[in-house]
Amino acid sequence: MNQTIAYYDKNAEKFCDATKDADMSFCRNKFLCLLEQKKHIGEKDTDGAKRHILDAGCGSGRDAKAFLDAGYQVTALDGSRKICEEAKKLIKQEVFCIEFEKLQFWQEFDGIWACASLLHVSYTQIRGVLKRFWDALKEEGILYASFKYGKGMRADGERVFYDYEETTLKSLMISNRFSVEDIFRTQDVRKNRESEQWINVLAKKQ
Repeated sequence: MNQTIAYYDKNAEKFCDATKDADMSFCRNKFLCLLEQKKHIGEKDTDGAKRHILDAGCGSGRDAKAFLDAGYQVTALDGSRKICEEAKKLIKQEVFCIEFEKLQFWQEFDGIWACASLLHVSYTQIRGVLKRFWDALKEEGILYASFKYGKGMRADGERVFYDYEETTLKSLMISNRFSVEDIFRTQDVRKNRESEQWINVLAKKQ
């Protein structure tokens, strides 16, 4: 993971430029639809606060900005300090540099958005990260996560990826106390990457 973070630190500006305009509206809308069904449909929480989303591994800040523009409260974080600096420029608010294994939130978020960010977490560490996500979510909180579609661990240059298929991803969620609401495949939305497939999961804290 240290090597992966070093890669993003070194390539932060280039990476953010390449991903900040990717159209993730299809997945965001599915996530927000479930989020708005939580308890009081279409309403704010009983304390009057906006629904609170954790953008876990926010990258360029693309999705955090979309959530903010839609009126949600957003906490954005990333493990790469340089990526955080780039995201802060886009969303105009603080972006926290925190690795997933060091999260210490407790029932703070209505939803967690982990778009293309858990795919670098090893199979031995992913359960610990999901437990921290579970702790961070409020009752019936919604988790969205996406991974490259495939089997096993693979190296791609300086980065290591951990891929999933439907069965392994569903089993991972269920064994970590999430109920699976939807699992679906999508094509990469970046230019000239259409042949690459992603697997996406929407899950609810049980």
